[in-house]
Amino acid sequence: MCSDGILESNIEYENKEIWIKNLLEEIDTDNVQKIANILLAQSIDNGVGIAKDDMTVIAVKIKKA
Repeated sequence: MCSDGILESNIEYENKEIWIKNLLEEIDTDNVQKIANILLAQSIDNGVGIAKDDMTVIAVKIKKA
């Protein structure tokens, strides 16, 4: 889950959800903290190191009991 600041950080994609989907597919870890950190870092990088809006990422891992 992420805030609109994450989605709107990428101006190259018209469909921002596709950008997030592609980014998530490239991440090679199941560590939820690392996934959240990567999404946040990529979003800040899209703004050339400056967050243009508030940016929040929440990642969870669901395990079978």
